[in-house]
Amino acid sequence: MKRDLSLRVHIFVIAVLVILMGQSVYSWLNLRSFQSSYIGALQEKTNQMGNFLREDIQHVLKMGLPLDAVSGLEQSLARTLHDIPEAGFIEVVDADGYLLYRADSEGAEKTDPERQKGRFATKPYAQQLKRMGLSPRDTDIAIALKPEEQVAGYIHIHISGHLIQARSRQILWDMLTVMLTSLLLSFEFLTFFVVYYIRHPLDGLRRDIAVRFSACRPVNLEKYRFLGNIGMLARYYNAVLNNYLNAFTLEPKALSDCAGKRDNLRQAVRRQDANIQEIGRKTKAYPASGLPAQEPESAAPGRLGTLLGKMHKQTRRLARTAGITAGPAQPSFIANEPDAAYQAMPASLIRPLIFLFIMADGFSLSFFPMFVDSMYEPVRGLSREMAMSLPMSAFMLILAISMPLAGSLSDSRGWYKPLILGLVVNAAGHLLTALSQDIIQLIAFRTMTAAGFGIVFICAQRFVIDNTSARSRAMGMSGFLAAFFSGDICGTVVGAMLAERIGYGPVFYVSAFFSVLALFFLLAVFRGSFRPPRAEPAGDAGVAFSGYQLIRVFRDKEFFSVVWLQAVPAKLALVGFLFFFVPLYLNSIEAIQSSIGRVIMCYSICIIFFGPLVSWIFPQEQLRKYLVGAGGLLTAGAMLSFTFTSGFGALLVVVIVLGVAQSISVPSQAAVISETAAVKEMGAGTGMGIYRFWERTGNVAGPLLMALLIARLGYEKSVVALGGVILACSLLYLALVVYNARNPKQADDFQF
Repeated sequence: MKRDLSLRVHIFVIAVLVILMGQSVYSWLNLRSFQSSYIGALQEKTNQMGNFLREDIQHVLKMGLPLDAVSGLEQSLARTLHDIPEAGFIEVVDADGYLLYRADSEGAEKTDPERQKGRFATKPYAQQLKRMGLSPRDTDIAIALKPEEQVAGYIHIHISGHLIQARSRQILWDMLTVMLTSLLLSFEFLTFFVVYYIRHPLDGLRRDIAVRFSACRPVNLEKYRFLGNIGMLARYYNAVLNNYLNAFTLEPKALSDCAGKRDNLRQAVRRQDANIQEIGRKTKAYPASGLPAQEPESAAPGRLGTLLGKMHKQTRRLARTAGITAGPAQPSFIANEPDAAYQAMPASLIRPLIFLFIMADGFSLSFFPMFVDSMYEPVRGLSREMAMSLPMSAFMLILAISMPLAGSLSDSRGWYKPLILGLVVNAAGHLLTALSQDIIQLIAFRTMTAAGFGIVFICAQRFVIDNTSARSRAMGMSGFLAAFFSGDICGTVVGAMLAERIGYGPVFYVSAFFSVLALFFLLAVFRGSFRPPRAEPAGDAGVAFSGYQLIRVFRDKEFFSVVWLQAVPAKLALVGFLFFFVPLYLNSIEAIQSSIGRVIMCYSICIIFFGPLVSWIFPQEQLRKYLVGAGGLLTAGAMLSFTFTSGFGALLVVVIVLGVAQSISVPSQAAVISETAAVKEMGAGTGMGIYRFWERTGNVAGPLLMALLIARLGYEKSVVALGGVILACSLLYLALVVYNARNPKQADDFQF
């Protein structure tokens, strides 16, 4: 495990260095090129508008009217400034540079002649431009007023340096986002290539050599023919083995002398096998029926059976090494299960598929409420906000329903074929979403997308479970979650930038393409030696699921309190606030689409980095319940801060705090639930499935609740109201935790 981790870390470091160096140089050159072209475009636009103004002024001057006596010129400057939002100010000066008229953000006015020079003469903004990396040559446009041969004055138009800086900063943020996306994408696929082409073949060769060396047999070179250096290692092993065997080759006379001894050894091996069988029968470690004892009277026969099995293996190994016929059939008390580590596929193979799939779904996170708003039509009895929340709530509802059904499907059909089905359904849902014409169609197509999402999510988790041992399952699931959140980050920010450039609807075509790309990846990778085994019904289904269990679990006080006082409010904050409120609010304050994506991205980054950190700092089990409540209080405090401040910066802080709070709370919620009496009684699989079902009611209710609050209270007050609900739930939960800790008997006796 440490070698694998070290290899991945080294690959990641090398990839980071290479990508950062290349992207940094490219971004610097691209930023300079963009700034130059952007300034040129602004100057051209400003010149065109200035020329229109010059023609109007010169027409008046040709009538013999002095420049300082042109009536209404300040209003013309104000209109021109309105038509050039990039301009900071416009001035009209005489031939000596004295200011006559001006218009800026404070208004337009006519000044006294010869009172002061124009700003182009003094350039008070020069130092500020220098700090921005600009110069007056980039921002100052001077247009001469020349009705006759002599110059009568000038029109001075100053382009705002802050605008150029803001636009350059925006491009820089886009470039940094692309760099982050490149790093995550490179890491996922480098990990895949290392596992697929290096680690897995090397593990297979190592196992082949370990098995065949004891029997002095060469490995099958056909398996490694197309694997380059790994095939060279296989050929080297065969060459070493041949040299080893040739060194111990006997002469014909010596072989004939050994023939009799080999017969004696064969008979001895068979007698030893017979003795092992007889001892097993007499001690009941190996019953006469040939089947292992189901309920031994004591543990001693089991231990004896294990020892006899080891003796039998050593005897057969001796027979193979000596080149004699193997002994009798293996006794049935010897475990004959296949080596799971040998047959399992690497769990990391599924990571690129999850990355592509979640990335496809994440493209629409930053703009989906606005996409719904673009096709809004009045629905009788529903406010605009409530109607806009319906597609997202329907998506979450079908997702919650599809997950247990997908789990049952994967139990009976395996993970491979349902995974294909889920990808096809999801891709079709994205494609039809792009073609939807009204909210009703949008709801129908989004529910199709949700059904495919649920199937893919559960089947991908089933792949990890089927191909990891109990010891390595935590590592496999952490890799699964890392790919999930990496895809979520990349999808959110890339989708926001795409929506800003190509519009909302076409982004869903891109989502469908990425889902199809994930399908092609699945079909291309899981074939040949990686072909999934034939699905067999799971033999550890546990307690049969029934609808009554959905309600019966709430007889457990701790289960009830975690679900309704922490898990559901956490999902209300995640889906209702982050995915529904944040895009709408930022759009209402005219934030650009890529900035909306980056704000939502901050949540996933906090989950990735703070979640493991919190688990490392606070590993104590007795602190988990308090961590759950602390996360709720932190979320509530951030939302209540909207009482005092609002805007882009304040919302960004709330999103970051929400990510940190849920990094503290959500992992501890699952750990607390897994230790409740209700889950232990029903089994971990059934109990956690019911917990996830009820937890997702918060996903369904989140958009509806926020839409209702926005319609009644407005944007800022709706966040405060949601924070008040979460605060009340968290305080009540912590009060129950403290009460149960002091009165454990009353807590155990609680029932509905």
